[in-house]
Amino acid sequence: MSNLSLREKAAMYLLLLVVIGLAAYIFGIRTLNSAYAEMQAQLITLQQQKEYLDQLKENNVNTENAIEELKNNIIDVERSFIADIKTENIEQYVLKQFEEAGIPFMATIGTESVPTAAVAYADGSASQDSLMCRRVNVTYATTDGYEITQFNTTPDMKTETGDVNTALVDQIINMTGIYDSENHYGYEEFLAALKAIERADKNCIRINSITAQSTYGYLTLTAAIDFYSADLTNRISTENRTAGYAVWKGETNVDTEGGFIGMPYYVFNEKSAWDGVYMPGGVSGMVDRPFASYLSNAYFTQLISSNGFLNVVGPERQVVPHPEEVPAEQ
Repeated sequence: MSNLSLREKAAMYLLLLVVIGLAAYIFGIRTLNSAYAEMQAQLITLQQQKEYLDQLKENNVNTENAIEELKNNIIDVERSFIADIKTENIEQYVLKQFEEAGIPFMATIGTESVPTAAVAYADGSASQDSLMCRRVNVTYATTDGYEITQFNTTPDMKTETGDVNTALVDQIINMTGIYDSENHYGYEEFLAALKAIERADKNCIRINSITAQSTYGYLTLTAAIDFYSADLTNRISTENRTAGYAVWKGETNVDTEGGFIGMPYYVFNEKSAWDGVYMPGGVSGMVDRPFASYLSNAYFTQLISSNGFLNVVGPERQVVPHPEEVPAEQ
């Protein structure tokens, strides 16, 4: 190479530089350019995947929000009905509303189930869910303004010692038959109670009917009140009402030592608030007593008719002999 001229050496160096540059391009820059292109393609792919995942995430959030909104709507519909409707709850609630409105003189109360239409799906098939309606029928009486009122044992005809409150009895006797406008009430109070009941929950309580009838100087007022519930197989909500028509609000610790539920002929129990009270008229004639044989019922009725009600069932009741045991001369 030492025999080469300067020009030839320069040409050789130039050629060598070209070879080195070409090798660097082929094995370096071109490789880098190829890797860069691949990374660019990967970047685009990853960006597209991210956009897809972001959209999917947004769709999931929207779906979750839609599910939550639908769930809340279902809960709202479910809670528009009483979750667990019970006769004792709705009756006690109705009675309390009338009493608080100032008309406590109830004559009758009864509850019945009202038939409702079956729930059908869009395809015509029947749903397992069903609408339920319980109707409370009540009859109340207004006052007449001439007679002195008494609600349960108020006013109490006995003193604290158990004796008859003669002063109160005399007062009642003296005031009976004298018209008192303040003691002539009931109609407005009856309507006020019904309005309060219907305002309590318009979704599940409706007044079905109201009637008023003139009855011997006072009014007999009747009302039918409907309470709605739903029997749902897949209910997701719980009852959020605390009112008396949805949950029991009456006494829970009642002392029953005072006697049986119901009114016997005569109360023999010092622990009862009705001790010494006997059933008023209406049992002297032949009354249907499903528990008694016809013969026994007829004889019991005869005893009352012949000897008097209190002599048969009262505190000084007599031992009445059987007719066959009575001597012939008697």
